[in-house]
Amino acid sequence: MNNRSRLFYLGLNLLAPGIGQLALKWYFRGILELLLFIAAIAWGFMELLLPIINYALSDVTTSTFPKINVVPLIIALAVGVIVWLWSLVEIILFYNPANGEDKDNANKQ
Repeated sequence: MNNRSRLFYLGLNLLAPGIGQLALKWYFRGILELLLFIAAIAWGFMELLLPIINYALSDVTTSTFPKINVVPLIIALAVGVIVWLWSLVEIILFYNPANGEDKDNANKQ
């Protein structure tokens, strides 16, 4: 039985989304949230760095510095923030500190 408080798991989720779920042994939820967050971060870096890398690999003397399209960066940031908020709200709604399990499983028993 787990006697840690909800704030402990929320604190873990502040480090990275899904870490609190993994500590609660909600493996599917935790891995899904962590992978979605990593994918959003990777997508944002790709959108930011790919035009710069292509510029560096081209003939710098004849080409102009690329313009970065900020729309995909904003979307990637929004996806990351939504996943992060989802992981926090999930612990607030489904973790029952009285018996150390989530409310979904407590209702099924």
